[in-house]
Amino acid sequence: MRVALIPMKVEAGNFEANWKEFERRFEEALEHSPDIMVFPEYCLTGFDEWDFSGAKLYDEIVDRVSALAKENSVYVILGLLEPYKRCVYNSALLFNREGEVILKHRKFQEPMKFCTGNTVRTARTEFGKVAIIICGDLYNKRILKWIKRKKPDYIFIPMDRSPWGDFNLEEEIKCMGGRIKLLEVKTFIVNSYAHWDSFGGAWVFDENGNLLAQSTGDNILIFDYFFKPCCLERNAAQT
Repeated sequence: MRVALIPMKVEAGNFEANWKEFERRFEEALEHSPDIMVFPEYCLTGFDEWDFSGAKLYDEIVDRVSALAKENSVYVILGLLEPYKRCVYNSALLFNREGEVILKHRKFQEPMKFCTGNTVRTARTEFGKVAIIICGDLYNKRILKWIKRKKPDYIFIPMDRSPWGDFNLEEEIKCMGGRIKLLEVKTFIVNSYAHWDSFGGAWVFDENGNLLAQSTGDNILIFDYFFKPCCLERNAAQT
């Protein structure tokens, strides 16, 4: 299983610019023949507090990404704003190789003006059982309980994280690893880049919370899991 984690540059409120960047990074990642591409949280619209207008693009985003996934026979994960009745979810989708949406996650850890999710679902792939959570969900107690119940083989986390307070990236990574150790699931994380002051980067952790690979800024992280009957080999490359 080859995963491409893509810390895409995101411009709040500029869908066409973001789509061009998405296509450019998609093509860049394709050069490495990934099985799964992972893009950040609301990567095609960005988000400006409390501007939910990007949710109107939900159907168009689904159609465009579906076509790319099908055309290139690749799984795609990305975050987007999802309209629902009179509110909006911060959501993430998994498209399969046929361009079908096979998994949706609605973020739990959100301020009051968003609708919030209340369940974690999984999807079966040829690589095992997959779950998605979003950014601050990693630290949510209910998410921990759901992950323990669902027992996915992998978790993918689209993120939009900016530095605030006494921010220290090394400590941030250590905190992520500590939380993943509690989840006991192999985890892939990708952050947006230059969306306001988000710092980009991507990280891969094993089920014990050990950091296996990382990239910085807008560098794509390519990570391989090689399956054998009795063991699991790992390899990583940064581009």
